[in-house]
Amino acid sequence: MSAHPNVFLITADLGYGVLNDIRNDYPDRAINVGSSEMLMVGTAVGLAQNGYIPICYSITPFLLFRPFELLRTYVNNEKVNVKLVGSGRDDDYSHDGFSHWAGDDIKVISTLENIKTYKPDKLTDALFNEFMENNTPSYINLIR
Repeated sequence: MSAHPNVFLITADLGYGVLNDIRNDYPDRAINVGSSEMLMVGTAVGLAQNGYIPICYSITPFLLFRPFELLRTYVNNEKVNVKLVGSGRDDDYSHDGFSHWAGDDIKVISTLENIKTYKPDKLTDALFNEFMENNTPSYINLIR
């Protein structure tokens, strides 16, 4: 984030261990909205419309299914450059129950034709750079 002062990271009460360094190093650009995925996406839309590049990070089904109306209406329809990073695929979080499963994320996100989708087996620097620099709304699903 040091090379990209216009990037914000937004989470909905998740990613504590993974995001601690970012929160400590960039406290003014790391936002935890609490357990409110619609607020996370709404905040991201507002930031993107003001020239920032927001990254929304959450467990995949929480990232896509809970705020789907905002994703459909603003991110997809208006082509707002919001970056969506989903943690976990299929039953990576099966120990937490069905609400945490993400086996149908690609089917759901593919209905939003203006959101570029990535589902890599391994995240590389080149792929992440493409994801961040493509100037379109994008979704990437990462293995937990």
